[in-house]
Amino acid sequence: MENLVEIRDLTIDFPLRAGTIRAVNHVDLDIPKGKVTALVGESGSGKSTLASAIIGLVSVPGKIVSGQILYKGRDVLKMDNRELNKYRWKEVSMVFQAAQNSLNPVMTIREQFLETARIHMENYDESAALKRISELLGYVRLEANRVLDSYPHELSGGMKQRVMIAFSLLLDPQMIILDEPTTALDVITQDYIFNILKRIHEEMGITMFLQTHDIAVVAKVAERMGVMYAGYLVEIGGIRDMFYNAAHPYTKQLLQAAPSLLDELKERKPIMGTPPDPYNMPKGCPFHPRCIHAKPICEEQIPQMVDVAPDHKVMCHLYL
Repeated sequence: MENLVEIRDLTIDFPLRAGTIRAVNHVDLDIPKGKVTALVGESGSGKSTLASAIIGLVSVPGKIVSGQILYKGRDVLKMDNRELNKYRWKEVSMVFQAAQNSLNPVMTIREQFLETARIHMENYDESAALKRISELLGYVRLEANRVLDSYPHELSGGMKQRVMIAFSLLLDPQMIILDEPTTALDVITQDYIFNILKRIHEEMGITMFLQTHDIAVVAKVAERMGVMYAGYLVEIGGIRDMFYNAAHPYTKQLLQAAPSLLDELKERKPIMGTPPDPYNMPKGCPFHPRCIHAKPICEEQIPQMVDVAPDHKVMCHLYL
């Protein structure tokens, strides 16, 4: 399996007045080419920060302390501004959380698309660009004739989100990063958006990297799933193996708390305890204060990531 992106020992800190928060903690992660990889976890687990790092847009005052982000073997963290400008959107694009707020409220959708095309497209031609834009809007099930001359406030939340998905496809990227792509949308619209994303992946073969706190939607589109907790990647594997043979106690609790899309109706159970204070992380495994299987070693040492099955890794002392 060929990897499009390989993340090695990535650590990201946020120095703040109250102290330093380690948002991403020595993460190793592979994103296979042509696959949909999902990253799940509670709010504040580090998913969005990791995703932003891949495209070189960690928000201030975030600092990448260590690690590599290899795209086709090239380290994104060592790219200069010219290389980054070519890499972003042409190689890897991103649909940000609440992306509909990214649209300029005083420009029509047509003007915003053409401005982006004019800046980034080589050998820019307006008629060819408009043809491409209309095709993409149709692909996300929007009528170009209606949408192009509309202002953002004239579109629903779901329509604006689909416009942003079309934006992400404009320069034919190899990979799309989707950070909570259905935030603030109703359940029916969420399902509609994920059907569109699944179709884009299947028909275009684009690699997708999805971040969400909603584990229930992952089964619909993803082929691999990683789980983050308190900045650590604690488990990753194939989607079926993760749902039916979850190894990490936190992953098991996440699955018990989520509505099932794979099995018959079941009783949901809340996750015990609360996430750790990011300014005062517990010693050892970050999950041990909430874990019913915690052993003395869990309170002292951070476990290593180990293989529990082919393409299935877990960070837990139960398997060491």
